[in-house]
Amino acid sequence: MAGKKTENKNSPKLYTYEQLQKVEDHIEKYYGTIENYFQETETDDIRLNIYVIPPNLKKRCWTLVTGGMGAFEMNVPESIREKKLSRCEFVISLPPNWNIHGDELEDCWPLHLLKLLSRLPIKENNWLGWGHSVDYGTNFAPNTQFSSIFLISPFDETEPCICKLPDDDEVNFYQIIPLYPSELEFKNKNGTSALLDQFGSDFSRVIDIERPAVVEEDFMNVIDTVESHSRKIAEKSLDVPSICGANHIAAYLRWIIEHNMLSEDFVEFFEEEIQAIRDGKLDIRKFIINSLSGELLLDMLNDEGSKFTQYYYNFYCDDEDPCFPEDVDNVAMDYFGEEKYNCREFGDEAYLFVPYNEDYYKAMCGYIDKNYDEFKKYTLNIEQ
Repeated sequence: MAGKKTENKNSPKLYTYEQLQKVEDHIEKYYGTIENYFQETETDDIRLNIYVIPPNLKKRCWTLVTGGMGAFEMNVPESIREKKLSRCEFVISLPPNWNIHGDELEDCWPLHLLKLLSRLPIKENNWLGWGHSVDYGTNFAPNTQFSSIFLISPFDETEPCICKLPDDDEVNFYQIIPLYPSELEFKNKNGTSALLDQFGSDFSRVIDIERPAVVEEDFMNVIDTVESHSRKIAEKSLDVPSICGANHIAAYLRWIIEHNMLSEDFVEFFEEEIQAIRDGKLDIRKFIINSLSGELLLDMLNDEGSKFTQYYYNFYCDDEDPCFPEDVDNVAMDYFGEEKYNCREFGDEAYLFVPYNEDYYKAMCGYIDKNYDEFKKYTLNIEQ
């Protein structure tokens, strides 16, 4: 199956015979026996093979793998060239009932995607690697709302993702994962690792055109949800009631209420409940769960509250940035001490075990107040 490299300078970039043998051996070792392949004939940049591996005991899905893109060395930044990231191939996994040889767009869009993506680094004089995403701006086919992709490792392990060539160079294999627009927006804002967190531990690399989006379309409006924290209690069988998933959200919302940072519409609609919270007659955690569906949203806040929250209440910020979730953990560390904080009983979720009372709220206020003061200085500097 491997072909010989021609020396004509006007011919496409090709693997040497030995290099292509290595690539094909790698594919068959980790994906299964190659049943057949699609091969380009008329091209002046690269000659792309798309290998077809049917469902097998290793992978119960159709697997399409490119072979030929890695013959072209991408324009990798000088600072990371020693990592040998200039060569790559792509993988797409399809369910076993996929009409792999169909001519309709609903069937063949993965093939078109492989061809387009393989030439992008050549056309753009750039490179593609782990975590990179590409937005095509339109649905791949009439039966799906996928319109972009991002690249991750084909396996959980590291080694099978790299094919060693005879000359000690390397070809990196990347799995193509199609995305919905909201998922791409989330990834661009928070990074690849954060998006993978949204997919969860049962994430499958096999394309499912009917899978629900893991990020809601209005995710930019969602600050935090009780469910995302109460779920940890159930998943880890933690010995605390599920309402504890609302503790830190309640502390933050109470601080917002006391500093008059709610929107006028919100205050008008929940006037009685807000007064009851101020008077200590209503558990703000129950208010969040029963009246707000367990969600804290930006549009509940006025302009100042929204700006401060976007500055401070960020789960995916850099280490040096202000971070309310980190301060929630700091309060737990202050309360329990380092040894107890890290005990097995807490399952890495010590913040859920801090008793919800006035002392807890005052401790949280200490951190929120400090960061609000920093926010005002930050805002003043921006305005100047």
